Amino acid sequence: MHSAIHTLASYRADPDIFGERGIARGVTVKDPTFWDQYDNDTLIYDAIWCAERREITVLFPKLIGFEKAIRTATWMIDGNVVKPRRLRRFRVYDVLSLPCDVFKGTFTLTLGDHQIALPVSQADHNRFAGRRVIYTQVKDDSLDWVRDWAAAHQRNHGADAVLMSNNNSTEFSSEELRATLASVDGIVVADVLDVPLRYGPHQSTADSVGTTKFQQRTLLNLVKTRWFAKAYGVLMSDVDELVVSHGSESIFDATQRSWLKYIRFGGEWRYQMGDTETIRHAHHIFRRPKGNDCISKYCIVPDSVLGRRSWSVHAIESVNRRIFPASQKFHHFHCYGISTSWKKKRSGLVRENMIRDEKTAKFMEQTFAKQMNEPGKP
Repeated sequence: MHSAIHTLASYRADPDIFGERGIARGVTVKDPTFWDQYDNDTLIYDAIWCAERREITVLFPKLIGFEKAIRTATWMIDGNVVKPRRLRRFRVYDVLSLPCDVFKGTFTLTLGDHQIALPVSQADHNRFAGRRVIYTQVKDDSLDWVRDWAAAHQRNHGADAVLMSNNNSTEFSSEELRATLASVDGIVVADVLDVPLRYGPHQSTADSVGTTKFQQRTLLNLVKTRWFAKAYGVLMSDVDELVVSHGSESIFDATQRSWLKYIRFGGEWRYQMGDTETIRHAHHIFRRPKGNDCISKYCIVPDSVLGRRSWSVHAIESVNRRIFPASQKFHHFHCYGISTSWKKKRSGLVRENMIRDEKTAKFMEQTFAKQMNEPGKP
């Protein structure tokens, strides 16, 4: 068993040196709480030295107003001035790579009269090499939910590694989260990335708010760069989602055997009719008569043509989903009650017009036999 808590080599910009990020064109703020939630000052999420690639990769939240400073700055590695490679722009983040054959420990950025020492992380592609990895981020989700989620994917798909980003949770520590993941039988690597940064504004606070939410998508590409390059496969699955196979093949093996090492699959909402204080995945065996479909998720092999592209939450960035229709061999159950209602209210009992779905009930019983006999059973 390997289990650890990792940190980011992040840097917050001094406004007297860098000014402010500001917001992208087309964003209209509708609620002043936007500014409390918006990340207007984090300059760098992580700077990662990779010995194999012989470079330092710097991942920024979308630079916007910081871009001029980054372009005019002088970068030095171990006392030597280094010319950066091109700045790569993505929808909600930017990436700068600097050549670095050997890193001895000093990385600085100079802007005018100001020289700033920056922290650096080290890539560790061997940690998840050959592993079937599930990845997501959490904030204050029940640790019982976390344990059930990891155990379900281990039992049903052979997942043997988990990396979970802990985003400012107050209900538990990163150590408690790590211990929970490490307690799941069959999980060989159980890691937590501590992320003490703002997630981004609520959707109600601005128009075009998606372009102001940097963190989740940047982290996906950050963990790929830092850890996942040699993984057997990486499954994007939130704690309220359970991936289901319509046959005997795991999502990881199917993805490895697929032509482009990438499988996108649809989802269906499932609902509970139990006590909200003890609700678990296992109790989500009801559906509405219609309108249960939800947005897709995917599994991918990082060392592949598409795996080397930019990852997004529900699909590969800048790849038309119509080119890759959702697989009919897999789907996920999106469990309505497994939520802290951070985006919208999803608590309380759900009863109206619900139909017990026997196939879902069988899946839950096979996956969570113990929980089906606990209080709160539907």
